[in-house]
Amino acid sequence: MNETDLQDLYQSVLVQHSKSPLHYGKLDSHTHYSEGYNALCGDAISIYLSVKQGKIEKVSFESASCAICKASASILLEAIKETNEETFFSMQDEFSKILDGEVSDQMGASSQEILAFQGIKQFPSRKNCALLPWETLHKALNSNIKD
Repeated sequence: MNETDLQDLYQSVLVQHSKSPLHYGKLDSHTHYSEGYNALCGDAISIYLSVKQGKIEKVSFESASCAICKASASILLEAIKETNEETFFSMQDEFSKILDGEVSDQMGASSQEILAFQGIKQFPSRKNCALLPWETLHKALNSNIKD
């Protein structure tokens, strides 16, 4: 598959997740919660998690955000449900590298859909849009409070 085909594939993944995001809506019973806001573009997101004994059991989000932010949240939450915090932190590090264009065959990419964001390096101003759900989830894991 050539680079143009890959870009088209990745773009279709982002469009699909932004139009029909997975895990959208407030999680009624949650143990962790956080809000994130990007002052540069106005994206706002809320992340809800149900974590038991270190395992992320349930996930959801609500947002008033651009397509990139919404797709990032959808792909992230699908990738981390039923995992643990350590898995998330490893994925977060990998995601930052992908956004910076540091993609290699050795990357684990727990979700191949995460690779859809490698084109963001061409649009540095959109990097914060893609990172907002990840940063907000990180804060949620450290919160251990309900809203």
